[in-house]
Amino acid sequence: MQRDPIITWHQIPPSPAVEDIVMTRIAAIERLAPEAVGCRVTLEPSEHRKRTAQGFDVRIHLEMPGPDVDVSKAIRQGHASDDLVLAVNAAFGALERRLKDARQQMRGRHVKQHPPILHGEIVEFEPELGWGVLRADDGREVYFQKDGLVTGDWAELARGSRLKFREIEGEKGPFATDVSPA
Repeated sequence: MQRDPIITWHQIPPSPAVEDIVMTRIAAIERLAPEAVGCRVTLEPSEHRKRTAQGFDVRIHLEMPGPDVDVSKAIRQGHASDDLVLAVNAAFGALERRLKDARQQMRGRHVKQHPPILHGEIVEFEPELGWGVLRADDGREVYFQKDGLVTGDWAELARGSRLKFREIEGEKGPFATDVSPA
């Protein structure tokens, strides 16, 4: 993570053992979501105490690129010392499930990749017919048409003019799209 995790204890004394568990679980989250920016964990006693059992609330705020992830878990059982560890594990378990579900949803989606912008010069040009051939800086020749010109004026183009473009593979070979003067 880019920032150190923050563990906040509200109205309960800090416990080195619980803090070790929290840091271990944060390390597991880092392996699951290496893009995470920061993590805040808040540990506090439950506000709704019953006569026979008190509990703990654990809130986790995971800062991510895009939307952040928030998880809150409350455990109310018998023994207070066990409840805090149980609440920590339940909260981190819920966070891990939420991150895995988000990854599963993204796995099925295809992210469109755009071809890189290349540079070249016109080596063959037929302005009346509306086509030409570019020689890219790496030496490859690429066909282009008048309707592939997105900026600039077709009448101002001539042999030797420098252009920038994106190369796409067509049925008859490579051709240029998004053509504009360099």
